[in-house]
Amino acid sequence: TNDGPTRAKVYRNVDAAIEARLDTTRRMPGDQYLSEEAARDMVMRATVDAVVTDSIRSQSSSSDDNRPVSFRHDPRLQWPSLQYYTREQVEAIYSDVCNSNVPVSIIMAQDGWPVDSWSQSAVNNILKPSRMKLLKGSHHFHADPDTVGDVASEIVSFLKA
Repeated sequence: TNDGPTRAKVYRNVDAAIEARLDTTRRMPGDQYLSEEAARDMVMRATVDAVVTDSIRSQSSSSDDNRPVSFRHDPRLQWPSLQYYTREQVEAIYSDVCNSNVPVSIIMAQDGWPVDSWSQSAVNNILKPSRMKLLKGSHHFHADPDTVGDVASEIVSFLKA
C-alpha cells in the first residue's frame, strides 16, 4: 500500500504540459484528437506552479509560460478504479433511468471514445434516450473551438424541448 503523499509529475513549462496532454489523447483508443487550443485551455485551468528542484529550475526561466507546472488533480485519480459495473448492473441502471421518464440526451463525437456493440445496443434498447446526436469531433469536442458551438447548440436545443 502507499500510505504517503502522492506527488504529481512536474513539467518544465506550460508547453511541456500541453504536449503531454496532446500525447495522452493520441494514445487513447480510436481516432481521437485534441486541438492545441483546447489542450492549452485545459492545461492553463488544471495546472499550478510546481515546487521545483534545482535540476528542474535550471531548465526553466521565470516567464509565465516557461515556469515549472504540475497538474492540480490528485494523481490517485489515475489509479485503477475500485468500482466496476457488470453488464447486468449497467442494464439495471439504464432500465431504472428509462422507467423514470427523465429525458436523456446522448451527444457523441464521430471520432470520440470507441463504443462496443453491446454498449451501443444497451443504450439504444434499454436506456432509450429521447435524443441521440452524432456530431463532428473527438472525445473533447465540447472543448475544441471548432466543435464547441455545435455541442452547445445541441445541449440548448435539448433543454428547450
